[in-house]
Formats: sequence, structure tokens, C-alpha cells
Amino acid sequence: MSASSPPSPAGRRTATTASAMALVIAIAAPLPSARAQQSPDSPPAAWRVECTGDGKTLDCRAVQQVFQRETRQLVVSVAVRPAADGKSGAMLITLPLGLNLTEPVLVKVDNGTPERQAIQTCTNVGCFVAMTLSDKLIAAMRTAGELKIAVQDANKKPVEMSLPLLGFGLAFDKAK
Repeated sequence: MSASSPPSPAGRRTATTASAMALVIAIAAPLPSARAQQSPDSPPAAWRVECTGDGKTLDCRAVQQVFQRETRQLVVSVAVRPAADGKSGAMLITLPLGLNLTEPVLVKVDNGTPERQAIQTCTNVGCFVAMTLSDKLIAAMRTAGELKIAVQDANKKPVEMSLPLLGFGLAFDKAK
């Protein structure tokens, strides 16, 4: 039996981050049964509804997650929670680590005017952007084709992500 030295703090941090990402991906990955229920001829619904509750009340939101195809690493997650009025809402965007934190995140619907948002915080899971969505923006998301999110990586290189809005309106209505 050979003795090995304990991993360095950087090695433990990398292992912990990798474990956390693996857990997030395992939890966030769509279940096979959900995929099997879709008709092979219809385009995949980009949005789904997730609910949590305490047995008395449910807290639901419309969610879309994009994963890197080869590694299944989470690239971006968007969760939209309807407000009490059922017309406006709040959006939480989860982005990967390694972003330029001094530059704003630009969020727009199709080719509309981008809204500049700051990254509020980052954890080992990713970086988070929270924003309020007006009823006008929710209405635009119901009829638009894409939600576009632009960030800069740590080297100040622009990174753009486009999320299809197919199924957003239905998921938002079910989340109310």
C-alpha cells in the first residue's frame, strides 16, 4: 500500500466544485420519462414548470436550463416566478463561473432593447442575476422567439446565449 499526500487546497476546491456541479446537473437534468412523453414530431418545449411547497402552498416557476452537449455542464438557467398579479414576475438567471463581474449582463427579448443587470453574487454553483419583469416584458416573452443573454468572460470576451421562448407563455400560466 503506497502513501499519498493529502490534496492541496486548490485540489480540494476543484473537487468540491466538480462535485457540486455534478449534483446540480444530476438534479437539473430532465427525467427520461418526461422526455419520453413528448411526441417525436413536435419540437421540444423549451420551458417547464417546477414547484416546491410545504404541503399547504406551492411555489411554482417557469424554468429553462441549457447544458453543454458533451459535458452536460450547466451553461445557463432561467427561472421566472409570476408575481401575485399574474402579469408581472421576477427572473433569476444562473450563469457559469468565470465571468467578468464588473460588466453588466445584457438581457433582451429578440432584437429589443437590452436591459442592463448586475451580477448579484456567485457561489460554487454559479453567478446569479435577479431582475423584475414588467407585464410588458412578460407579454413580449410570450410572443417572441428568443431570450438573449450577453455577458463577458474573465478575459473580457463577449459570450452570447440565446434561449428559445417556445412554451414560455404556457409554463408561466401554469406556474401561477
